[in-house]
Amino acid sequence: MTPQEHPDTVDLLAAEYVLGTLRGRARRRFEKWRATSPLVQERCRFWEENLMRLAKGVRPIKPPPHVWQGIRARLNLARGVSQRRTGRALAIAASVLLVAGLSALLYWRSTGPGKLSEVATISNPAGTQMWEVDVYRTSGRLIVHAGNQTTRLTDRDYELWALPTGGKPVSLGLMPVASASTQRTLTAAQLQALANSPQVAVTVEQLGGSPTGQPTSTPIFVVPLRSS
Repeated sequence: MTPQEHPDTVDLLAAEYVLGTLRGRARRRFEKWRATSPLVQERCRFWEENLMRLAKGVRPIKPPPHVWQGIRARLNLARGVSQRRTGRALAIAASVLLVAGLSALLYWRSTGPGKLSEVATISNPAGTQMWEVDVYRTSGRLIVHAGNQTTRLTDRDYELWALPTGGKPVSLGLMPVASASTQRTLTAAQLQALANSPQVAVTVEQLGGSPTGQPTSTPIFVVPLRSS
């Protein structure tokens, strides 16, 4: 298995990796992928940004003393408790943290992207829609829907670019294929580029995307980005 063959699995593994629930050999293999694959690196950054945003939105509240006393009593954390019971209590606590982290992840994925601000429709010369690009500026999210005629390339990937006026193209990530959809949270640099871009473009790049941060081929599509 390679990251490019299973992008949905890579996304789930990246979320587990950032949460810290991906362990052992699977974590070591994923770290090797992250060091060599722009796709894996991009999904890790995506979850780091969004999970950290969730964490920053939680205000710490100091519980009253009786709460901790009740926890100690229920977990048998009395003074002089055996090492075995202490280990079991720590395992329970770790499980609670894991459930909380996964709950936060599922909550974030279930929330809507907000109000649609810009749209780009990308069609081939015959008029068949290949992709729709939706920009949600208030939430900083980008959603791309692929048409059913958008087939996967054997040894290349499609990459989306913002084309800011008077500036260099800025990558907006890889494009989905075959009726799939993808969504990501844009960085400040990507949002700024989109704010100054009357158009977006699609290029064909090596697997995982351009290694240089700039297009390595002539765009196959250049379309206007219009307000919704």
